Amino acid sequence: MKNLVDTRCRNVYLRPAEIHVSGRPDFVSTILGSCVSVTLYSSSARAGAICHSLLPSGVIEDGFCYVDSSVKFIFEKLAAVAGTSEDFEAKLFGGSEIIGNRDSDNRVSVGARNVEAAINALADLGVPIVASDTGGNSGRKIFFYTQTGEVYMRRVARAFTQIEASR
Repeated sequence: MKNLVDTRCRNVYLRPAEIHVSGRPDFVSTILGSCVSVTLYSSSARAGAICHSLLPSGVIEDGFCYVDSSVKFIFEKLAAVAGTSEDFEAKLFGGSEIIGNRDSDNRVSVGARNVEAAINALADLGVPIVASDTGGNSGRKIFFYTQTGEVYMRRVARAFTQIEASR
């Protein structure tokens, strides 16, 4: 990837419940399990935005934990940077079922609900999803280049540690 990215760009690590919006070339990375990341990109402005959200819905006053309010927030901030939202495109990643297929009371997993919340938020904003990799049972590490909208993804294998009780 060394030759793919402008050497003047900043490297940014995005932690859970954080966002990044930039009109300059930044290389943003994050690691996802049941959380989701949505990237937005404006080709006319060569600007991008990304969120790393933990739960499906909630108010922005509680931070960037929630998918629905974080997607709306990065949409508004990127529109301010780009001057328009007409050419926005989105990419969606994460929503794995790291611990198991279902919550304990047999409801759909948090990961699946996060993905659904992202899809609904983007549909409400009229932003097309041009690429996605969601669900499954492994994590993902993604790398987002804000100047081109490119996303590189690597799966993170599940690791189990068996602890044996000694008698």
